[in-house]
Amino acid sequence: MFSPLIVIYLFLAGAGCGAFVAAVYLSWRARTVPGLAKPLGRIALPALVASCGMVAVGATCLLLDLGRPELALEVLLNPAGSVLSVGAWALVAFVGAAVLLIACNTKALRLGRGAVLAVKTAGCASAVVVMVYSGLFLSTIWTLPFLGSPLVPVLFVCSSLSCGGGVLLILPLVCDAPSGVLFRAVARVDAVLLVLEALALTALLLLAMTDPLSSAAAARLVTGDLAPVFWSALAVAGLAAPFVLELAFYHADARTSACIGILLLLGGFFLRYCLCVAPFMELISYL
Repeated sequence: MFSPLIVIYLFLAGAGCGAFVAAVYLSWRARTVPGLAKPLGRIALPALVASCGMVAVGATCLLLDLGRPELALEVLLNPAGSVLSVGAWALVAFVGAAVLLIACNTKALRLGRGAVLAVKTAGCASAVVVMVYSGLFLSTIWTLPFLGSPLVPVLFVCSSLSCGGGVLLILPLVCDAPSGVLFRAVARVDAVLLVLEALALTALLLLAMTDPLSSAAAARLVTGDLAPVFWSALAVAGLAAPFVLELAFYHADARTSACIGILLLLGGFFLRYCLCVAPFMELISYL
């Protein structure tokens, strides 16, 4: 049975890594998109702090769930290169890269352009590993056939990147930054991610329904006790609503942008909640 701390870890680690990748992507796009540099300049540091903080809090939740912090050291020192070991080192590398970029942005550390590019690349690479690792680890739990699909890592990557975009959509309101150009740059990519996430989720459920070992979990989400959460919080509020709003608004103001960002984060959390709860038949024992 996955504890609530695991769900929180999966959400915060994914969203934090996604926010880092989204911020690096926007820094690249700012070279060619007129008007993007100004809002990005205001939210860049808060985005890095938020991404690093979310991953750090998520990792803390993971340590609390382990109950024995020394187990984390054993995972890091595991020479066998297990999925857990790779994921743990990726978390460490990501936090290190994020801290270095925060230091550069606050002028506490001076690095050359090449070094900054190397840190950004290392941070993005480790972020992607964390996104993939979370879904890959769940898909390797042989006692949970519902999660034993290559679509689960795909879902986690798409959702993490979308949640990262959601974090950036909230920041203009928090930082009093112009949101129009930034919203458009994020929304164009995020709309594609939402479509891919919806397709992967649909495929996962359809395949699960044809598998006797996974059909019960899929049924819980589609028509069972988890259906209200699945359809309202995930399908409608977390996927359909932000997708429609991103298409409807070309230049959203800061409040509208923040509302869409919150919906994206809501969808990301409930995706992980549904996937972690559905394989277990007794929901009341989870709560």
